[in-house]
Order: sequence, then structure tokens, then C-alpha cells
Amino acid sequence: MKKLAITVVLLTVFASVVYAEPIVLKYATFEPPKAFAIRKIWQPWIDEMNKAGEGLFKIELFAGGTLNRNPLKQLNIVRDGVADIAFILPSYTPGTFMDDSVVEVPFVAETALQASTALYRLYEKGLLRNYDIIVPLMVATGQQYAVHSTFPVKVPQDLNGKKIRSTGKMQHYMAKAYGAAPVGMPVTKIAESMSRGLIQATTNEWNAVRTFKIDGVAKYHCMLPLGTVSFLLAMNKEKFNSLPPKAQEIFINKREYTGRLWASQMDEDLGMYYKKVQKDPKHNVYIPTAAETAEWKKAIGPAVEAWMKADPKREKLLKIYKDEVVRAK
Repeated sequence: MKKLAITVVLLTVFASVVYAEPIVLKYATFEPPKAFAIRKIWQPWIDEMNKAGEGLFKIELFAGGTLNRNPLKQLNIVRDGVADIAFILPSYTPGTFMDDSVVEVPFVAETALQASTALYRLYEKGLLRNYDIIVPLMVATGQQYAVHSTFPVKVPQDLNGKKIRSTGKMQHYMAKAYGAAPVGMPVTKIAESMSRGLIQATTNEWNAVRTFKIDGVAKYHCMLPLGTVSFLLAMNKEKFNSLPPKAQEIFINKREYTGRLWASQMDEDLGMYYKKVQKDPKHNVYIPTAAETAEWKKAIGPAVEAWMKADPKREKLLKIYKDEVVRAK
């Protein structure tokens, strides 16, 4: 009986030690390890989350495409369980997170924080389809897009006949409205394609321009709020459901914090980078006049109409998004 009692105690202690081991969660991103987002956002986020979930889980970062280099495959690796958490661009998954394209509409938001807050409110209202195939840990956007090119651009006509990299339906519609040929490609291929003359312009926000060395080729920047794209931090559903309830609660409660951390850091750091580019004699930053801005809005008008007509839900969705941006401002 004594031996049995000792065995039971030892097994109980062993089981409690095993249970106390934190669950390792693999976080995959295709962003380079030294990228601004890794240094200023994801590593601090991981530190914050690991502190909050001490003893429950431990997030380990796999940057630079360690688990998969292809930006188009990040949703696949998190759904297949190759990664537990992944950084995803919904615009790279056509037909999946289709409602996110509302943030691509130009001349609505001005900052990443405004657009991110508005998009998160749409998620809270249950207006974003297919988010149930993963567990979102962050729903956010980038800064507003601008035109970055190898030649001067002031008005839409300057892009006529050029090849411009674009992603998402709205960007494609807009490129055609300029008289340009839209070319789809992942952000990791832009700098090389531009240097080889395969494209002459791209619409991107400053984080992509800096992180993926686009600024080494594109020396002209026409600054307009040409919409943005959404960013999603997603967890595998099965992995999330296997976590202890307290761990699940931490991730859910940190959802809005994560989006605000992302957007506020984007606005702050990239704002400083933008000022640096403005002072660089190798770069030409152009801000269109009121009359030129009106030309852009007129040219883009049909693109927005085409985007809305492609899905009957979009007109209502755009109205709610605009209202939420106003609230965010």
C-alpha cells in the first residue's frame, strides 16, 4: 500500500510538471528578420503575449519565410498546421477574405490607425466573410498607398500605357482607369521586376517600399491616399481550440491591442521614414495640387463603381466603413 501510494504521488507530480510545460506556438512570417515590423511590432508583441501567457504558451518566431517563403501561401501553412500562427495578406488569397477589399477604396482613410480601427469594427459587427476558417488574432491595415515609379507621375494620364504592379480587384480597376496595364505579383518580386523594366510603377505603402527595397529602384513618389490593404494575423483553428481556456481568453482579449500596436507603429515609424525620403536628393516626392487631386478622383470614380457592382454587398459595406473611419478620426 505504501509503494502504491508513493507511485500515485510520483505520477501526480510528474503529470503536473508535464501539464505545466507551456505549449509552443510557431509564428510564421515572410518578412525579413531585420524588417521594421519584426523589430518594432512582432518581437515586442511576442514578448508581451509570452509574458501574459507565461506557463500556458510560448510563441516562437519563424521570420524570413523559414516555414514558407511564398507570401501567397501563408494562409495555407496556417490552415495545414505547418505554422500555428501566420501573418497573412488577404489580398493574396483571392475569393477568401473578399470583404476586406473595402479598405482598398481610395480617398477614405488617411492613416493606418483610422483604417485599421474601422476594419476591426466591421469584423466585430460580423460583416467580414470567411473569418471563421481561422482564428483572427489581429485585423488591421497598412498605411495608404501611393504611386512609386521610375518616372515622374503627377496626374493619372502619366500612367497611360505603363505597366503597374497592382494587387486586389480595386487596384486592378484603378490601373485600368489610368490607362495602365495591371500586373499582379507578390511584393517580394517588385524591386527586381522594376529594375528589369517589367513594370514601371507600383502602388504600395511605405513599409513595403522600404522593407522590400523598392526604394532602391523607384525614385519618384506621387502621394495620394489611394486606399490600402488589410493584414491578418491568424491562428490555426484546431490549435486554438486545443489551448486551455485561459490561453484562448488572452489571445481574444489582446486582439484589439495587437491591431492598434501594428497601426500606431506603422504611422509613427513610417511617418519618420517618409520625411527622410522627402529630404533625400535621390528621391522626388510629389504632392498633387487640388486640381490634380480632382483629376485623380475623377479617373478613379468608375473603378470604385465597378468594384461596387461586382458584389451587391459592397455598397452597404463601403458606407459602414466610411462611417467607422469618421468615428476613428
